[in-house]
Amino acid sequence: DRPSSGILLEVADGFGSHAGKIRDAVFFCDIAGQYLGYVVGRQLAFRNLSTSEVGFAVESGDIQVISACAASRDRSFLALCRTNSFKSSISIYELGANATNRPVQILEELQGRDGPVGTLTAVAFSSATMASGRAEDPNSRLCVASAGHYAQIVVLEWRLNEVLGRYMLTEPLTRIAFSTLDSDIVSGSGSNTFELWALKDWPPSETSEEKLESKDMIVLQRVEELNEYCSTFMDHTWLQPANGALALCSHEGAVEIISSGLDVEDVDGRAQHVDPVPYFICHIQCPFGKRRAGLPATEIRAFTHGFVVAGADSCISVWRLSQEGDRDADDMLSGPSYEHDCTACLALGAGSPVVALDLVGGRDEVHAAVGFQNAYITHFRLSLLRSGEVEPAAPVEDLPLVGGGAHAGPVTSLDMAVQRPIVVSACSQDGTIRVWDYQAGRCDICWQASEELTSLALHPFGFLLAVSFSDRIRLMEILSKDLKLFSDINIKNIHLLRFSNGGHILAAAQAKLIIIFSTRTLKKIATLRGHPREVASMAFDPLDKTLVSVGEDGKVCEWSTENWSSINEYGVHGDAVAVATAGAGQVWAGVADQESAAFRSFRNGVYQEKEDFVLHASEHVISMDLHSRPSEVSILAGDCNGNLLAFCSLTGVLRTARLGLHDGGITAIRISTDGHTVATAGKDGCVFVLNADGFSDTELAANRRQPMEVVMINRGDIQLRQDEINELSVQISKLKTQLEENAARLQGELRARVEEARRKDQATIQSLRSQYEELQQASTVKERDSLRKMKITEALHVSSADDQEKAYDKRMRADADNYVALQAELREMEAKFEQNRQQARSDLEQQDQKQEKATQQRLNEKDSKIQTLKDLIAFTQKRFDAMLDQEGMEQALEISEIKKKNQEELEQQHLVEYKLKKDQDMLVRGLDMMEKDRDRIIIEQREAGVSINNLRSEAEIMKREVHSLKVERKERESTLRDKEMEIGTHKVKVQTLKKFKQVLDFRLREVTDSLKPKEDMIAQLHVQLAALEEEFEKQLEIQSQMESVLETKCQQVADLSAEVEKQKELIRQRERTIFRFSADLHELATGGEDTRNWHIGMKKIWRDHVNPEIFNKDEEQSRPIQELGRQIQVMERKANMLAQRGKNGEATAKADIIHKTQENSLLIHELEELRIEKKALVTKVKELELQIRLHVQSAKEKEKATQALAGQSEPALPVTASTETKSVKQALCDLFDEAPECHKNPMKGTQRKGQPAPTQSSQRSQHKSQEEIRAKKRFLKQVERSKMKLVEQRMRQQLVPTELESMQHRKSHGERSLSDPPSEPSSSSQPVGPALAVVRFGSRFTPGSSVDSLP
Repeated sequence: DRPSSGILLEVADGFGSHAGKIRDAVFFCDIAGQYLGYVVGRQLAFRNLSTSEVGFAVESGDIQVISACAASRDRSFLALCRTNSFKSSISIYELGANATNRPVQILEELQGRDGPVGTLTAVAFSSATMASGRAEDPNSRLCVASAGHYAQIVVLEWRLNEVLGRYMLTEPLTRIAFSTLDSDIVSGSGSNTFELWALKDWPPSETSEEKLESKDMIVLQRVEELNEYCSTFMDHTWLQPANGALALCSHEGAVEIISSGLDVEDVDGRAQHVDPVPYFICHIQCPFGKRRAGLPATEIRAFTHGFVVAGADSCISVWRLSQEGDRDADDMLSGPSYEHDCTACLALGAGSPVVALDLVGGRDEVHAAVGFQNAYITHFRLSLLRSGEVEPAAPVEDLPLVGGGAHAGPVTSLDMAVQRPIVVSACSQDGTIRVWDYQAGRCDICWQASEELTSLALHPFGFLLAVSFSDRIRLMEILSKDLKLFSDINIKNIHLLRFSNGGHILAAAQAKLIIIFSTRTLKKIATLRGHPREVASMAFDPLDKTLVSVGEDGKVCEWSTENWSSINEYGVHGDAVAVATAGAGQVWAGVADQESAAFRSFRNGVYQEKEDFVLHASEHVISMDLHSRPSEVSILAGDCNGNLLAFCSLTGVLRTARLGLHDGGITAIRISTDGHTVATAGKDGCVFVLNADGFSDTELAANRRQPMEVVMINRGDIQLRQDEINELSVQISKLKTQLEENAARLQGELRARVEEARRKDQATIQSLRSQYEELQQASTVKERDSLRKMKITEALHVSSADDQEKAYDKRMRADADNYVALQAELREMEAKFEQNRQQARSDLEQQDQKQEKATQQRLNEKDSKIQTLKDLIAFTQKRFDAMLDQEGMEQALEISEIKKKNQEELEQQHLVEYKLKKDQDMLVRGLDMMEKDRDRIIIEQREAGVSINNLRSEAEIMKREVHSLKVERKERESTLRDKEMEIGTHKVKVQTLKKFKQVLDFRLREVTDSLKPKEDMIAQLHVQLAALEEEFEKQLEIQSQMESVLETKCQQVADLSAEVEKQKELIRQRERTIFRFSADLHELATGGEDTRNWHIGMKKIWRDHVNPEIFNKDEEQSRPIQELGRQIQVMERKANMLAQRGKNGEATAKADIIHKTQENSLLIHELEELRIEKKALVTKVKELELQIRLHVQSAKEKEKATQALAGQSEPALPVTASTETKSVKQALCDLFDEAPECHKNPMKGTQRKGQPAPTQSSQRSQHKSQEEIRAKKRFLKQVERSKMKLVEQRMRQQLVPTELESMQHRKSHGERSLSDPPSEPSSSSQPVGPALAVVRFGSRFTPGSSVDSLP
């Protein structure tokens, strides 16, 4: 709340147009066409076309954006709709003889059924003298349409501010109008709609004709023919003379003429008749001529006995009534007929579409006002157009241009001269530079650039202009009607130019650099470096001793113009794009951050917080200019919303003022040296010139051009108004004398009050300091309390997390026990489901019985074959042991044959393994993802959801506590800002460190817990290794069973595939039935027949598609399939819901599985290496044992030979031979059966206790059989490798079918229980993935790496 007295800002002239942004932005203010009104930014301008005088509407308070405007048909009143993000209002101006530039009435915020009506997009006055058969004031009613969530159309009595009718809209309207016959008929059109409404008394009252009452607003019947010709409506108008007909134009280029159903003869009896029924009259395909067929029509207006259509390419077409109101009396649906008079292209528009059109006048003379998309406005008489020229060969030239034109896009740069009354502006969008004479109120020069403009600067003398392009700076001379090139400076990427106040220096901003040029020599003087980002604004002080610049990052640099050294560098505590300086270290900048904006002051780089002028966050200052005088400094600033802010007496008692000018941000502001003229430019393409007072020691010049208070006045009243002005001037002089006396008296009182206010401020400051200390102490206490609560909460969270981990481990251990219970529950669910499909179940059971019998037979056959093979292997082994010493060479041949057979078997087994792996991959991707993962994670998701909900509730409590603390902090922010920022920084650091500590503790516990299971796992694996070796032979027997089961499952898969194909064929048949039904229904709906009566097509649809017998028959045939499909859909929905709720749990579980699988693989790999090492040692021991036994045998043979030579008896020889044969066999058996005791046998080079040392003869015998011994060693090694390969292959064949059978079994049970809720994961389904991983692990396989050895 700062004083604004002594500041005067009034609009003297405005250049620009709002045409194309709102409807009816250009209009006539009188019926004779002498005064023109148009919208410029937020201002409404009135121009006298004969004298070119301009006046502007004056409104009290904050001027808002204009959203719609309209003048009455007789040009007596003007309605102006203004809106912003908070409210909408309607200002009513009086035109004609009693015209004034102030509103006669303001309608504040209109309220709807559900709140404010929103942004007003269209407005219209009534013009008829009748309303439902009653007399009516032609201009008494006002109709408005709004857009947004509560879009509606409202009809009201504006003098009484009473709502007569209301209707909620589904599509926004851009044009509304009252019927010219009856004020109770309203029309409205939008881009996708056209409607007619009628106001009816509700309830009807015949006695209260003069009393205004609320009425019901109903929609009249739509004209169906409009949908055939038009899809996008652009505009409409009621035709003249008043006959109840309307003309509509569309984007397709056509014009439609319809009747509202109310004719001149029906007006008097309107109240006693039913609602009028609109009907179609005629269609005009090419309103602009056949050569311009399809040209979009944007505007349409009616005049007496005709209408005018305007559209793209600056085209205007005139159509006149061929029969003056006469029509065929026999044809009730006949209407007026129109013929094409002429078409013209206006050269002034340069091909730009016409976006505003207005017509006034009578039958003899019609005046037209036209606004183009390029912001040009012109006016002319329709008689200037050549009648009969339907296809014009050349455009119409020499039309007057209102104000000399305007920019068609945002104005990027603006500058003002000191010694000439000119303003220069540049627009990069249209590439033009315009020179405005603000005293004459026109644009003198419009120069079109051939390349993109970036900035400009005008020399204070007003004759030299600097323009920057992408690759150079051009200096141009300003002539009377043109710009002439003076010189070029080759430098690239200049985006900002500024002349010093004396004109001797030119500063150019090039990204982060500032380059200084001499205006006299055009040479570079210095290059200033100091901004880390691009320079946003520059300003010289009034004496040109200091240059101040600000960057996009908010850094301000002050430079001395004497030696171009840096004086000071500092930040503005936010983002800034505008800066000004008065010298001596005084700098002002517009600063904005995320929460607020401010106008800040700096003294020698020190932020003056007490002098802050706080603005709303959306009012960021983006441009400013300074005016200095000895007694005070004033600044004019423009914000991003288009408001002009005045800050006067910045070094004394601050006075402020605000004026809404532009519909968008103000990009540039310049103030003259005398402080009485201000020029602004905005993003809306408009340029304003204002008269200012209160910035200078001198008063406004007496001979300055006075603003036109009223421009819509009759010429006969000018002399009377001039006499009144003279009398008022005498009174003003007297009042000035009194004001000077009062000012001297008030100045003394002001000084006394200021001293008293200072004393009060000191006392207030002292009390605020004490409050600050108390608040700081309270804040410290609350902070400690909040930290204590956070610690308690963190401890609870850690304990709850530990409990949940323990519970999770217990549940995982209990999964095996729960599996039995889940199987029982699954069988109960299957029994319930089988009751609904007993017939299909019986067939499947019979097939299962047959398959089980066949499977049992195959199993018995396989068992017998296996037993036979075992007997054969035992017999072969014994025979091999007996014949080992006698038939060594023959055994080598047999071994080679066995090796070939084994190789063939291995190749066959590899082929089977490849096929099984393909089937395995398919089943793993499908079944494993659907069965194992889902069953394993469902329970975890439920428990995680409960824990997450608990944590969320606790987090919400903490959030509310934190939010309350933040609210209290914001309340003290104005006095504790700096200290709270430091406290907040420390809080963030402490919280970050605490969270980091919690994370480290949690990770440490995880690592510790993860190491313990590994140690236990290694011990368990050692125990399981021995058990798995015993179970190896059992797994070989199961292999044959799995082969038969696999064949059975493959047959089941084939049967299920055939059943799926049948179901797909049924679905296709039903889709064809649905398609036929949709086609018949569409044909019936679009046939145009009354839906309340039965049609033949409806009967056919009922017979073919809606017959209950057909549906019952289909339901009987596919009832099990439908039930199965319904249950599948239910389960899919449940699975999707659980998947969404448990994404975090699923990710955690998958990560845990991968981690455990990797650990598993490492352990298995280590076990495999140990087993390989063990086998190598066992093999080596066996070889040594064989060598020892051979040595023993040789020794015995030698001893026998010695005894034979000594003459021992012959009967003992057979006994000795049998003993030797038995000893050899026993040695071979010991070689294969006593392998685990290899470590107890003596190694090579040692001697057994009690065994005699070999003699010299035995050694010689050993040397003789060395080749035989080596051959036997090679043979034994080959046999061992073959056995290992066979063991590996059999193990693979045994594991894969077992797992496949278990997965098939689970899949069959899962299909039967699709409708049942998901059960907990079973322990038997968990090892599937790891077991198959073991089968795929490496090329070597050991019995120790089986399924049970995995974690």
